[in-house]
Amino acid sequence: MAMLTLLIGFCVNSAHAHDTALPVITVWGTATTEVIPDEMHWYLTVRNKGVKLSDVADDHSRIVSRVLKFLKDNGIADDKVQTARMEFGENWEYRKNNRVKEGYYASTSITFDLDDFAKYKGLWFGLAQIQHVGIDSVSYDSSKRIMHQNETRKKALTVAREKAKALANALGSQIGEPLLIEEDMTSQSAYQFYSNSLASDGDGTADANLAPGRIPIQMRVKVSFRLITTDG
Repeated sequence: MAMLTLLIGFCVNSAHAHDTALPVITVWGTATTEVIPDEMHWYLTVRNKGVKLSDVADDHSRIVSRVLKFLKDNGIADDKVQTARMEFGENWEYRKNNRVKEGYYASTSITFDLDDFAKYKGLWFGLAQIQHVGIDSVSYDSSKRIMHQNETRKKALTVAREKAKALANALGSQIGEPLLIEEDMTSQSAYQFYSNSLASDGDGTADANLAPGRIPIQMRVKVSFRLITTDG
């Protein structure tokens, strides 16, 4: 009998607590910091074709070795270079609406990081001299991204608090302590600037057409505060 009474009392108290849940106000806070980039990420593809697979493989190996040597000779450290997606296979082409096998292909992706922007033009034109090498894209980033993200996150929290205050004041209320903080991870995606061409600057000076500008680092947070309303 005592156990039944305790169980009933627990259910009633739980229902009452659910009915009297704290009123909350939930807002999003977004902040952006624009920084000058000091890093470049290069994305290359080496791809060659031929009739015999063995010849294609040999040629491909020589091309990749030449690219890696070129990068090393230009001061790109080994730990800043990575090869990936190495593959070969049959090369199929469409001829008069028919799919025709035309030998074989080999392909490798090469990525590397650059922190000396003065080398940009030399690398660009040097790679252009190597057959079967394509520069897919070049993106900018900051070596201090984590630090900038931490600072921007604080700004986003401040924005969220001020927004919540303004909304509560409009209702004649106030905000209390924060009850929930969530970070929107999708807001941390790296900003990329794709370089697809580089024109000569005419006087031989380096990188007159390279304009890194600034890159935005954005943080977004979701915060819930207790909503306090005073009667009267």
